[in-house]
Amino acid sequence: MVKCCIIILLILSGKLFAQTPPNNCIPVLTIAEDKNNICPGATVTFQATVANGGTNGVYTWKKNNVVTGATSSAVYTDTNVHDADVVVCEYSCTTACGADTLVVSNAINLHVLNDIEPTISVANTDPLICEGELTVFTATAYYGTWVPFYQWSVNDSLVGSNSPVFTTSTITNGARIKCVLTASAPACPGLTKSTSSQLTIYVYPMIHPAIKITPSKASICRGETVTFTATANGGTFPAFAWKINGISTGANAPTLVSDTLKEGDIISCTVTIDQDSRCHTTTSAPSNEIVMHVRDFTDPIVTIASMPDVCKGKPVTFTATAQNAGDYTIYQWQVNGQNKASYSATYTNDQLANGDTVSCILSTSIPGCALPVSVLSNKKGIRVKSVPEITFAPPEVSVLSGEPAQLQAVVSGHPGSVKWTPAGLVVKPQSLLSSTVPLMENTVFTLDVADTNGCPTSKELVVKVIHRIFMPSSFTPNNDGKNDVYRIPPGASLSLQDFSIFDRWGNIVFKTNNITKGWDGTQKGESLATGVYVYLVKGRVLDKPVMLKGTVVLHR
Repeated sequence: MVKCCIIILLILSGKLFAQTPPNNCIPVLTIAEDKNNICPGATVTFQATVANGGTNGVYTWKKNNVVTGATSSAVYTDTNVHDADVVVCEYSCTTACGADTLVVSNAINLHVLNDIEPTISVANTDPLICEGELTVFTATAYYGTWVPFYQWSVNDSLVGSNSPVFTTSTITNGARIKCVLTASAPACPGLTKSTSSQLTIYVYPMIHPAIKITPSKASICRGETVTFTATANGGTFPAFAWKINGISTGANAPTLVSDTLKEGDIISCTVTIDQDSRCHTTTSAPSNEIVMHVRDFTDPIVTIASMPDVCKGKPVTFTATAQNAGDYTIYQWQVNGQNKASYSATYTNDQLANGDTVSCILSTSIPGCALPVSVLSNKKGIRVKSVPEITFAPPEVSVLSGEPAQLQAVVSGHPGSVKWTPAGLVVKPQSLLSSTVPLMENTVFTLDVADTNGCPTSKELVVKVIHRIFMPSSFTPNNDGKNDVYRIPPGASLSLQDFSIFDRWGNIVFKTNNITKGWDGTQKGESLATGVYVYLVKGRVLDKPVMLKGTVVLHR
């Protein structure tokens, strides 16, 4: 009984029994397989035998320490075993001593014959295959102790023999080279495994250098542009060497563009194949020769004329005269080399400065020639006489409503005539220093001056009239459309900073810095009672601080 108690304590501590005494109490579990040295894919059956099984026995099978699907039978069958797999069984029951226990069987190490997956890869010995070249393809395979069989194909057509090497000289570009490895196991009759590898082959064509050049035109007029185009067989990146009369010209390109050809010029080109191209017969080839026919002509001429001097800001007109012009003419005028939007034989500009140069480009046709010809005229220098500059002192004038303003101007150079307008509002309209009549509103005065060279100028001076602020003493916010809002009167010359209304206890009932807004006699949507309120206005007039404080009566 003491021994039985010890067994129960071992079970409760979670340990498994490995001892057998007493024989009638502890279960003993053994397992056996029906075969070893197993062929891949074969079925293996395991049988468990238990002594002293007790009651409520349950079998749990494990492969590689992972529970399998069979957990309640003494027989376990598996069709998916691999070499070195380990199978054990666990048996749990209630022993004859009345305690729950768990025992583990012996372990079975499985041996599966040739438990491998064959592999194969195909490569060719030369990565650069020329058209018609002998090429060797080699299969590198792994198949363990199996017996290999090789089957080659080109574009799915069977070729070659049972060999890891396939040789051909008729391969074409884009061909699919494939080798299928079939491996069989002598110890397992009828069992085979297959795998394959495939290459898609690029075959470089054999290059035979050749070139032909063609002109866009063979008969032209002098200065006309001709494009020569080379059609060549020279590989992926051929080189082109152009010549005119045997002298190298142009760039390494399949085209040559020229507008300087002369009568009898001979154009040719040599193509050299890509230096990386191994598949070729020769490395270069000369083209055919093009002999040009070029017609000469008399160049057109254009000259321009204008008035010599002008006052600044006054318009100047230029006139172009053309000789040897063709069927059409376009005049592109330029000032200091910059194009202007004018295309007729005359050009007018009122923004020229002293020293500016004016020229004209004539574009015209040549009879019998398809190309336009452009020629540049003479350059015309311009002398622009300065215009008097007017400065007002002070530059801005402000007066109170009903008072006169002082007008004073300083003029550069030598003024010849002076005139203020509107003359009826100026005491001395022909004097740089004068005064106005009393003004009631903002007024714009213009001073016109002409110097002794006859160059005129003018400038405007705005006299601002400042209106005093008179705040109303009462208002009636009864929604009758009359005197409903208490506000700063419109037209007041004030830069408002703050307009506030206070009740008799000093509480703010209205506040704004927008001079166009006023108080409607409410606070937070509620109408306030009839009574006396205090207003406060802060701002600036003529850049000086102003503060007005007073009372207003609200009547309802």
